Amino acid sequence: MYSPMLARVGTKRDLDRKDWIFEPKLDGTRAICYVDEGLRFINRRNNDITSRYPELDILDSIGASSCVLDGEVVVYDKYGNPSFHLLQKREKTAPSRVGQISSQHPANFVVFDVLSIEGRELMMEPLNERKRLLKGIVEASDRIQVMFHTSRGRDLWSMIEERDIEGVMAKSLNGVYEPGRRSPNWLKIKTVRTVDCVVVGYSHENRAISSLALALHSDEGLRYIGSVGTGLTERLMENLLPVIQELETMVEIFDPPKSKEITWISPRIVCEVEYLELTRNGHLRAPSFKRIRLDKSPEECTFDTLS
Repeated sequence: MYSPMLARVGTKRDLDRKDWIFEPKLDGTRAICYVDEGLRFINRRNNDITSRYPELDILDSIGASSCVLDGEVVVYDKYGNPSFHLLQKREKTAPSRVGQISSQHPANFVVFDVLSIEGRELMMEPLNERKRLLKGIVEASDRIQVMFHTSRGRDLWSMIEERDIEGVMAKSLNGVYEPGRRSPNWLKIKTVRTVDCVVVGYSHENRAISSLALALHSDEGLRYIGSVGTGLTERLMENLLPVIQELETMVEIFDPPKSKEITWISPRIVCEVEYLELTRNGHLRAPSFKRIRLDKSPEECTFDTLS
């Protein structure tokens, strides 16, 4: 099994890098696709998600009997933009309804890298060579596309902002593929500041869930970075409350708040939070809850993902 290569956080200054390419950052589920006699999609948590997407029957579009592809499973909205909301509907669909919802909200596999072809390992090849080989074996169709890329980072950024897409990925053309590593050869440049946090507790002063306590993994362990209440809907709280109550336990957190009553839970849930900046004491300023991330593990929530 291959672990996906990960990106570090970049800034708009990185859009001017030479010998780099730039791709749209799609709001989907990262998946490694294994092609041999059939095909399998494995997500970042090493779960087989093939059965969720029966419409991704893309073998006829792949010109190799054996290969490993890296890409993003995406569901587009009516405007042609990636929709994480629609993708979550697909992820939460009962097996008995998969066929029905796959026709209502079909998924696409957008490929941006190739790790092996016909048993030949390609991870030590530079990105520009991997891109060349990828283009030679994947033929675009209704359900599979090869990721668009350009050397004009600023132009792509303008388009991304106009379409309200998540951001831009910057990649070094000379970089090798580093499985499981957050590499400086890949940078994610977001239109807004967001971070994936571990939910480590909750407060309930005024309602069942007034806020969620958040933490990130550090060298010392889990460190508290603040709480978020803005953006929590009644429906979310209704669905989330029984889940987090099952996880209530004592947990060791560095720098916990002294003035806030928090019920601590086992660190198993990941959520994405938008924020303005970090305060002097390392907490999120003006955080706003965006969504639960089922596709990410708590161990991936580290301080080097902060922008």
